[in-house]
Amino acid sequence: MNKIDPNESSLNTQRPVMKKMDDIKPEISIIDRIDKVNTYLNNILAWLAGASLMLMVFVVVGNVFLRIVYEPFAGITEIVGWLAAVTTAFALGYTQIQKGYVDIDAMMQMFPVTVQRVVRFLMDSISFCFFVMVAWKMFEYSSTVAENGNLSETIGLPYHYLIILVAVGFIGLSLAILIDLLRQVVGGAKK
Repeated sequence: MNKIDPNESSLNTQRPVMKKMDDIKPEISIIDRIDKVNTYLNNILAWLAGASLMLMVFVVVGNVFLRIVYEPFAGITEIVGWLAAVTTAFALGYTQIQKGYVDIDAMMQMFPVTVQRVVRFLMDSISFCFFVMVAWKMFEYSSTVAENGNLSETIGLPYHYLIILVAVGFIGLSLAILIDLLRQVVGGAKK
C-alpha cells in the first residue's frame, strides 16, 4: 500500500519557487542610468559653482584689503566677471534638477491635465533644442576666439577656456531637460 504524503499533491504539480527579496534585482531602465549620470555631473558642476562663488568672494574681499594696505589688484572686474559666469553656468543643470526656478503656472492650472502635459512637453522640447544649440555655438565661439588669439583686456589671459566652461554648464542643463523630456514620454515625470 502506498502511503500518501500530506505535503505532496495528488496531481503531482510543483509549486513555484519563491525568490527571496534580496535575490530580486530591479531592472534599471536606460532613463534611470542617464539620470544617474545627469545627477552626478550636475552635482559636480554645482560644487564647482559653489567653489567659484567662494573664490569670487575671497577675490573681492582680498582686493578690498589690498586697497587699504597697498594698491588694488589689476583686473579684478575681469576675474569677478569670469567667476560669475562660471558660477551661473555651472548651477543651471542643478537648478533644473531641483526645480529651483520660478515656474509661473497659475494660468496653466485652469487647463485640463492633458493640455498641461502637451504644453510642458513642447516647452521642454523647445528649451532642450535651444540650450543644445547654445552649448554648440559656445564651443564654436571658443574655437574662433582661440584661433584669433584673443586675450582679456586688462590681464591679457586667453579666455576661450572660460567660454568652454560656460558651454559645459549648458550641456549640464540640456542633459537635465532631456531627462525631464524622457520621463514625460515614458511616464514617471518628476514635478
